[in-house]
Amino acid sequence: MRPAQDRPLEGVRILIAEDSAIQALDLKALLENGGAEVIGPAKTVAEALALASSAPITCAILDVMLGKERVSPVAGMLARRGIGFVFYTGGAGLDELRREWPKAQVVMKPAPFEVLLKAVQAARQAASGC
Repeated sequence: MRPAQDRPLEGVRILIAEDSAIQALDLKALLENGGAEVIGPAKTVAEALALASSAPITCAILDVMLGKERVSPVAGMLARRGIGFVFYTGGAGLDELRREWPKAQVVMKPAPFEVLLKAVQAARQAASGC
C-alpha cells in the first residue's frame, strides 16, 4: 500500500467530462493513481449533466468543449450544487471562459499531476468557502 502522501486525493470523487478517449483515460489513470475515485468520463454535455446533477461527487474536471458543445451548463449545475470544478482545456475560448467564470480554475492540457492537484484543491476550497 502506498503512503497517504502519495495518494493526496484519497476519498475524493472526481467527475471527468472529456470527449477525447485517450485524454480521458490518461486523466483517469493520473487521478486514480493519486487516490481519487473517478466518475465518468462523460463524453457529452448530456452525460456530464446527468452525472453532475445527481452523482455524489467532490469535484469535477471539465473539458471546455465536449464535441461541438460548450461545457458551461455542466459548470452551472455544479456551481448550483456547491461543487468545485476545474476547466481542463487545450486553449479554445479562454477569453470567453474567463469572462463567464472569472473565479474558476483553468488548467491547460496536458498538465502534470501536481498542477491538477493544486487546481482540484483550490476548486474544492473555493466551493466550500474554506
